Amino acid sequence: MIDMIDDEGTLTGYAVDRFGHAAHAQVLGGFMQDIDHEALYEAIGEYGLQAVAEQYLRTLIGDGTLHADEEAAYAAEREILEADPHAAPEVHAVTVADLADEFTRLGLTEPATSCGS
Repeated sequence: MIDMIDDEGTLTGYAVDRFGHAAHAQVLGGFMQDIDHEALYEAIGEYGLQAVAEQYLRTLIGDGTLHADEEAAYAAEREILEADPHAAPEVHAVTVADLADEFTRLGLTEPATSCGS
C-alpha cells in the first residue's frame, strides 16, 4: 500500500483536472455532488469534523477518485498530454483540511455557539 502521508505529515490525495479549467473549489465541490449530505452531517456530529474529513479523503484515495501520491498524479497528467497535446491538465492537492473546509462551507457542521448562549 502506498503511504498517503506527504513530507509535511499531512494526508494528501491528488486530483487531476483533465482540462485545467477547474478552480480548486470546483474540484472539491465535485467530490460532494453524489454524497448523502444528511448522513455526512450526522457522522460529523458523532465522530467530529476532522475524523470524517480524514476518512472521506481515505475513501476518495482508496476508490481511485484521487491519486495516493503526487508522482502518480503527474504520471496521469503526462498520459493525458501524450493522448491530447492540446489538453491542459492540472494537478490539485487535496488535504483533510480542504475537505473539512468544504464540509463547513456546505453547512454540514453544527453552527458554533457563542459564549453568551
